Amino acid sequence: MRRRPANLVSLTAMLLVSLISTIQFIAAAEYGPGDTNSEAKNSRTKNAAPTSKAASTEARTVKETVERALPYLERAGATWIEKRQCVSCHQVPFMLWSLSAAEMRGYPINQSSLRKWTAWSTEVQNFVKPAQKPNVKVAPTLAANIDTLNALLLGIPYSPQIVADRTSVLAAKNKDSTKPDTVEKRKPAAWRQQFVEALVKNQQAQGGWKPCGQLPAQKRSLEETTQVTTAWTLLALYSQQTTADREQQALAALQNTNPLSTEWWVVHLLLAKQRRDMNASALCDALIKKQQPDGGWGWLTSDPSDALATGMAIYALSRHDADQNKVAISKAVTFLATSQASDGSWQVPGTKKTTRNKPTPTSNYWGTAWAVIGLLESES
Repeated sequence: MRRRPANLVSLTAMLLVSLISTIQFIAAAEYGPGDTNSEAKNSRTKNAAPTSKAASTEARTVKETVERALPYLERAGATWIEKRQCVSCHQVPFMLWSLSAAEMRGYPINQSSLRKWTAWSTEVQNFVKPAQKPNVKVAPTLAANIDTLNALLLGIPYSPQIVADRTSVLAAKNKDSTKPDTVEKRKPAAWRQQFVEALVKNQQAQGGWKPCGQLPAQKRSLEETTQVTTAWTLLALYSQQTTADREQQALAALQNTNPLSTEWWVVHLLLAKQRRDMNASALCDALIKKQQPDGGWGWLTSDPSDALATGMAIYALSRHDADQNKVAISKAVTFLATSQASDGSWQVPGTKKTTRNKPTPTSNYWGTAWAVIGLLESES
């Protein structure tokens, strides 16, 4: 009986030796022979890509999550158009952005409806309520919808159809080209030019652009909201190979020593990707530091995570450097995949002060669209 503990000790030692050998074998396979530098290992594993099994699971999660959300975006967006007959700041522009991004990546989208909605949304008369349409004044309406113009310019891609439309514009200048369909094909190029001219014209004296609709009522300072609108406007102009007349003044107006919203960091990171005079790496690091333990971001950086801010963050991090930011992106993708509602949407607290952090139909739709935009960008 007294010899039994010795046997146990011997057996335990044998098991430990076997376990250590196994660990060393695995380490050698992963890092290569002779790689014993723990700091090097830690550096490589900190932002390492997931294993092939994890990567394929994440890819399926993105695809399945997007596929669940698309019917909701199509259905709720179409209902908004039918009932409200108004483009709005959030619903229609971000419906088009998310659905267009999905179509470009091969997801099944009703192309006929998407083309119809795109044509409808870029008619200025549809920026106002039905009763106002007969007497709509184009210039003031454009000036009052800066954020809508930005989202439409950024979200509606230059598709092959639009390239063909540019050819049609040239053909229309030929006297022999009198077909009615040529006139209709001129619309995409025409609305882009119209929107760009409106953005350039409506830059304010101090360099910024005035946020539209209900955006000034958001739960952040008006100054910060104006900075965000200004940054999005610069991005929209860059996307059309245009710059503002007072670009340096606009950039100077973006300075903020204490931004509260995730969107401020997101749009500044996107802007820094376009400009060499902005520190994109520092902005990226700052955005990642504000990621919540559950993998998401809140509308305000101090808020609990939601799909709106998380989708924006994934989009910006993916655009900046998807490989470098893959750990943060992967955590955010998991947050979205696990927080999606059964109908494909996400519940998102309202961004206005009056909503008192309760979900609203507008914030739910806006957040769902941004979640899809971010997820799709992470796939690229």
